[in-house]
Amino acid sequence: MSGSIDLVKKGRVAYLLLNNPEKKNAISAEMWEQLALMAEKISADDDIRTTVLRGKGTSAFTAGADISQFESRRSPTDRGSTYDELTESAIAAVKAIPVPVIALIHGYCLGGGVSLALACDLRFASRASSFAIPAARLSISYPTPAIERLVELIGPSSAKYLLFSAKRIDADLAKEIHLVDKVFNPEDLDEEVDAFVAALIDNAPLSLRAAKFIVDQCSVDQDKRDIEKVYDLARSCFESEDYKEAVRAFMASERPIFHGR
Repeated sequence: MSGSIDLVKKGRVAYLLLNNPEKKNAISAEMWEQLALMAEKISADDDIRTTVLRGKGTSAFTAGADISQFESRRSPTDRGSTYDELTESAIAAVKAIPVPVIALIHGYCLGGGVSLALACDLRFASRASSFAIPAARLSISYPTPAIERLVELIGPSSAKYLLFSAKRIDADLAKEIHLVDKVFNPEDLDEEVDAFVAALIDNAPLSLRAAKFIVDQCSVDQDKRDIEKVYDLARSCFESEDYKEAVRAFMASERPIFHGR
């Protein structure tokens, strides 16, 4: 098998690593399957408070799906739709992780890599990174769910520019069109992400989970929103031990210590 998805847990942070550096971390069919399983494993671990998704090394976040497998795994038969279902299943599993997910982007972020980055909550990129969706040069249609996420984030005009032109854009333009949230010098990116993650861990985990779910619900049609879960999450925050701890710490001018309960 070409490449792997590595899951490393450091304290309360989960690190998902796209590990295929010989192919600029291109994601094979087997890696997509692994990614779904690893994301589900993170979702089931209540001890994890945030997740960082990155590629191995600094040359690429990922060059996208492994094109060398397209003839055998994505040919113009039902295998093509099966392959897209495989990738979207993995991306949906990443998007469903209930804690904040940060995409740490060095180097190339191409094709399916853009879709994967869009499934994360925030995208922090190196100034040396570049982005492209080359579907038009491969005579394939970018998956509809991926286009929906793209349009929602950057708007229809910018989405059409990326899809029509298949051109690469640099990190500064990616930030300008809101494809990424923060841009740092390459040598500072890892440290900046670590600092941001450390700040997240200090915040109340129940509040973070509630905020993520409720924000995501804002993009769902009103008649399809899970209002009951929205209210349950909000109520669980106010009824939690962490809320009592926050009030106590505030009155005592101390730093609260949250336990997620």
